[in-house]
Parts: sequence; structure tokens; C-alpha cells
Amino acid sequence: MSKQDVLINDETMHHDHRQWESDVSMWRDDIEIWQQNHQNALKELNRIAERLTEHMTSLEAHVDQLDSHEANTLQHEHGVAADFRQQNDPTAHSMSEHVKEATRHQHLRDAHERMKKHHHTVMAHIAMLKATLDSSL
Repeated sequence: MSKQDVLINDETMHHDHRQWESDVSMWRDDIEIWQQNHQNALKELNRIAERLTEHMTSLEAHVDQLDSHEANTLQHEHGVAADFRQQNDPTAHSMSEHVKEATRHQHLRDAHERMKKHHHTVMAHIAMLKATLDSSL
């Protein structure tokens, strides 16, 4: 019989077994909580997927705004050119329209920058989540 065998007696073994049972019980509690967390996370991911779809719709609307703005700018440019062909100075109407176009352009620029910032932030978080989930335990 070795020295270690002498140190391990029935009481020590019984204590170890009770501790192990307690550990397993706590681990099961942890797992139950984690399973609930995962269920909640899946619900949130579904909501996030819906929001990403909404974001895609917003991006498509933004493209429509760009197309419209581009067409309006071209139309305005043709109007200004026509004014200059008819007279040397732009009319008050064409100057007023130009100010409106400039304002619309600035609003579109601001909207584009907000969308860009939002897009980059969302994509960075998705990349981090993916990397975390892809990493091994």
C-alpha cells in the first residue's frame, strides 16, 4: 500500500463524490441557463435577419434616390445651359432651382454618410459574431 493509498480513505472518497455530484448539478444548471440563452439568441438573430432585410430595402430606396437625384441634376444642368444660350445671365428661376438642387444634394450626401457609417458598424459586428462562433471551444 502506497502513502497516497493511505491518505485516501472512505471519508475522503465520499467527500469527493459529494463534491463531484454538486459540480455536475451546478453544471446542469449552467447548461439549462445557456440553453435558454441560446433560444433567446436565436429569436434575436431572426429579428436581426428581419432588420437586415429592412436595411437592404433602405439601400434599394437610397439607390432610387441617387438615380432620381442624378436625373434631376442632369435636367437642371440642361435647363441652366438653355438659359445661358438664350441670355448671358442665369435667370432667378434657374438660380433658385440650383439652390434647391444644392440643398437636396447635401441632404443626400448626409443620408449616404449615415448609411455608410451604419452599414460598416453592422458588418463589423456581424464579422465579430461570426469569428466568435467559428472559433473552437
